[in-house]
Amino acid sequence: MDAHKEIERLRERIRRHDYRYYVLDDPEIADREYDGLMAVLKDLEARHPEMVTPDSPTQRVGGQPVPGFETVRHRRKMLSLDNTYTFDEVRAWGQRVRKGLEDGEEVSYVAELKLDGVSVNLTYEDGCLVRGTLRGDGASGEDVTTNLRTVRAIPLKLRGSGHEGLIEVRGEIFMARPGFDRMNKERGKEGVSLFANPRNATAGTLKTLDPRIVAGRHLLFYAHSLGDATRATFDTHEAYLKQLKEWGVPVNPETKVCVDIEAVIGRCRRMQEQRDRLDYEVDGMVIKVDARGQQRRLGQTLKSPRWAIAYKFPAHQATTTVQNIIVSVGRTGVITPVAELEPVTCAGVVIRNATLHNFDEIERLGVRIGDRVLIERAGDVIPKVVKVVAAGRSGKEKRFVRPRACPVCGGPIEKEKEGEVAYRC
Repeated sequence: MDAHKEIERLRERIRRHDYRYYVLDDPEIADREYDGLMAVLKDLEARHPEMVTPDSPTQRVGGQPVPGFETVRHRRKMLSLDNTYTFDEVRAWGQRVRKGLEDGEEVSYVAELKLDGVSVNLTYEDGCLVRGTLRGDGASGEDVTTNLRTVRAIPLKLRGSGHEGLIEVRGEIFMARPGFDRMNKERGKEGVSLFANPRNATAGTLKTLDPRIVAGRHLLFYAHSLGDATRATFDTHEAYLKQLKEWGVPVNPETKVCVDIEAVIGRCRRMQEQRDRLDYEVDGMVIKVDARGQQRRLGQTLKSPRWAIAYKFPAHQATTTVQNIIVSVGRTGVITPVAELEPVTCAGVVIRNATLHNFDEIERLGVRIGDRVLIERAGDVIPKVVKVVAAGRSGKEKRFVRPRACPVCGGPIEKEKEGEVAYRC
């Protein structure tokens, strides 16, 4: 057997399966078979260490924690977006775009979901990933290359051709809801503090100094923007996104080209209605002028491009006051503490109650009667308290005392076994 040829063959097979899984969403093999291919490759490289290359799929996770993260300056500033909250504001932005161009000039737009994740900048040189940085303050950000290399959705080597020279791919790192729920469940069992939401979990994970921990968090990535490029050119944003897919970089499949601003608004309406059916958190839409020539002519302010804007969905979070904490008894006898709230509108619904899950969670959050709290509601999920606004305390807040008796029958409440968090009647 020619070891060099076999190693290259395995690497290409693994890259192809990554491409089908993360870009095409059409996997051909089960996870177990994929792990088998990786095991064979690791074994071959262990026997031929001189053949190991930085872009090999086995080199995603380093062996030791890194001492810290260096802050580096972005080649091109990572701008923030101006926000709109109504469709009339989106129309007004569309009118400003038209005024910035020649009379009668056709304008089409690209509408993308605004993922609630962490923005990163990936630098490729001749198709190989050489650096990954966080957005930071827009001008510079932390170099977290060792952590980003563990994200399987990010190709270490681009497919095909046309990526000669340097090219910066910008996008969002995020955590899917099922993965977030599993991770928090495990942290709860271990007695470790829970993350408030997937975005906080993602941000905390990317700041972890041990890449092995990052690898176990199953982060995902979608590209959405172009940074600097020394040789590659694109006439439209749509063409850039299509090229990324051919190179093996994941692009959100919900991204659509819209012929005018009313089509953009129609797309925003549809995605606003469907947001809770997605496996990941989104908080709005990003709308961009498609033609890159028009983008250049429209230009930018010090902080934001004039050719792009964000439309924010109605908030899934709100702040209110805890007026009381009561307990409810479930069908199986589980006692659940519930916060009675000063009514507040959240995601289009008036919220009066929010779950506190269990008595340990009250202690973890430090919730007191009279506290200002941040609540969160997603779709049909029962609203929950995610954070106490401790800075707003007056000193009159009251600590909650766990009841000793069931509020329904008066019987004792207790844990069935040590280590459980749930109390039962």
